[in-house]
Amino acid sequence: MDLRQLEMFLAVSENNSFTLASQELNVAQSAISRKIKMLEDELGEKLFKRVNKRIYLTPAGRTLLRYARRIFREIRNARLEVSEIAELKRGEIKIGAGMIASMYYLPSILEKFRESYPRVELKVVTGSTERLITKLRENRLDIGLLTLPVDFPDLHVIPLFSEEMGVVASAKHPVFAGKEVITSREIGDHPLILFPPGAYTRRLLDKFFQEQGLTPNVSMEAENVATIKPLVRINLGISILPLRSVVEEIEQGELVYLKIADYSLVREQGLVLHKTSSMPNVLSQLVNYFQAAQEYFNTPTRTGAAG
Repeated sequence: MDLRQLEMFLAVSENNSFTLASQELNVAQSAISRKIKMLEDELGEKLFKRVNKRIYLTPAGRTLLRYARRIFREIRNARLEVSEIAELKRGEIKIGAGMIASMYYLPSILEKFRESYPRVELKVVTGSTERLITKLRENRLDIGLLTLPVDFPDLHVIPLFSEEMGVVASAKHPVFAGKEVITSREIGDHPLILFPPGAYTRRLLDKFFQEQGLTPNVSMEAENVATIKPLVRINLGISILPLRSVVEEIEQGELVYLKIADYSLVREQGLVLHKTSSMPNVLSQLVNYFQAAQEYFNTPTRTGAAG
């Protein structure tokens, strides 16, 4: 068993396809099939089974996958630590974040981090919290800035800050234009544009609706804030979003933000990373940069305020 065999096995497992794995690794499919066969012969177990032209991991394959991911995570950590010892400070950190975090929180932190570690390659992957957690657990990300709670035995969570959330409406809305406060009951009287069911933020909102005894009139659902804001701006409905995500539109007179008078609606954000006995220094320093920014992120950003 060698690392090249494990790399090919990992690529086939994560793509559920020998063809896609060969494209990802730029290796002939026959070479991958041959390496996998050698691995199976060495282990004395089949790693994949084929059903209706699709491939699936066998129990032995799932066991090997767990160890393969761990091995490559430790190799990446070793490269980071060895490069630090050599004072090269090279390496790669893969960061997962939702769209709001990617737009409003990551840039300032990564800019400062890059000044100290210019040779460390930073890769940002966006997506829903659910998808990013899966990528973290599959060792395809090193760290995530995600909506909490996240509770998995193999992941470590560092709470960072809370985001105030409120009602967002078009500046031309016949009821809410010019208003700054809204009650929970008023929300139920208007069509809502929300994140889809199952999304972490939607779960928070569904909990709010349930606690307030509201039956929301959900007229549309969209996966990210960049899609929701234009729909709200043209008055197709109202939404409930983090304040920081709409400051620019408020300042431009396109949207209004209304604080919920009778309910404190906040969304918790935190760092999520692999639970391990040791952390590469570069990754540890990135965590420190996030923690140093806690006070700024915990300060509500209102129209006309700095930041």
